[in-house]
This record gives sequence, structure tokens and C-alpha cells, in this order.
Amino acid sequence: MRYVTIVAYPDEGGVNRLDRQVNELGLEYRATHRMELLADDTVAMFAEGRGDVERLRRVLSEAPEVFEFSITGDAAGFFSYTRYAADDLTRMLMESRRESSYLIDMPVEHTDDGGLRVTYIGTEAAFADALSEQPEGVRVEIERTGPYTPAPRHVVSRLTGRQREVLRAAVNLGYYQEPRKATHDEIATATGLSETTVGEHLRKIEATVFSSLHVEITDR
Repeated sequence: MRYVTIVAYPDEGGVNRLDRQVNELGLEYRATHRMELLADDTVAMFAEGRGDVERLRRVLSEAPEVFEFSITGDAAGFFSYTRYAADDLTRMLMESRRESSYLIDMPVEHTDDGGLRVTYIGTEAAFADALSEQPEGVRVEIERTGPYTPAPRHVVSRLTGRQREVLRAAVNLGYYQEPRKATHDEIATATGLSETTVGEHLRKIEATVFSSLHVEITDR
């Protein structure tokens, strides 16, 4: 059993109005944990995010294609349920998934540069099907592939090589100890990167790690 992680970049024609509005919010983190195409041609989606949750509520409440939604949490971390009208691209992706032998390892993450990071699980033949079934108007880049290992791969191997290097230096220098024993500048010196780049890598590392945790968030 193997996995392949791709990043898909839909062109402007492949982004529906609702996705475009949510993208424009500039949320710090977005990931879809479950998505189903329902019999009434609507999509039910369970997602996670961080950022301006009040603006997201306004977008969802004003969007004519959204039939119902619920959000739990705040700007520091929230989960949302949304049921909305299916667009052509989503319908095509969901229907092709039902007919294929591969599985999608959730969550599907939204990358900072507008892509969707998807991990497929299955055989080499299944991956060939998955990559060949990408609809027109979507550019696909293979990020990594290898034997599927359920436990550690979910976090560490979802990091890039450079992110793993930064994380290793941060841990070794005591950045995550209490009290903290290292600064971004010290990690930058150890890795040969700029302080700004280290900060960006640490934010992405933490987003990946925290998104893998199942944390219950309740309304207060």
C-alpha cells in the first residue's frame, strides 16, 4: 500500500463564487475533513480553519448557494458545517471518486498559494487513475509519494524537507520547552535561513501539526 500527495491548482474557471469569496478572506488555515455529494445535488462539508470567523459567517449567510451552515469556535480555531449547491467541478470530482479504487486521506488542505493538498491511498495503478482523472482547468503537482505508514506519516512526513530541518533545529535548541530556550534568530543561525523564513516555516509546521489533532471546541 502506498500514498501520493498532490497539490491541485484550479484555474479561475475552476473556482466557484463561494470558494472565491472565502479565499478572499485570507484565513490563516483551511482544511476540509469531510465532503459528500448528496442526493439533492448539494454538497455537505465539514471543515476546519483559523482566522476571521465573523467575516466567514457573513459570507456564508449572504451567499445564495449556501442552504445552511453552522460554525463552532472563534478566530483562534473553528470548525464549520456547510451545505451548499454543487458546482460542476466539485460534482465531477466527487462522482469520479466514487468510481475509483483509491481513497483520499483527509483532511484536504488549502495551501497558501491557492492550491488544494490531497493525499491518495492505494496502489500504483490507483494513483495513475487519480492523476489521469483530474478535470480540465486543474494543474496538478506531485509533492511526495512513498509506502503508506498510518501513524507517523500523518504529521512529520506531511512536512517538506526544509520544514523538517527547521523543526529538528527548533526542538534541539529548546524552542518548544517551557520556558522557551531559543529564538527565531538562533534557529535561523543553526539552519542558515533568515529569521523571517524561519518564522514562516514554524507557522506552517504548527498549522500542519495542530490540524492533525482532534480537539473538541465547544461554544461558550
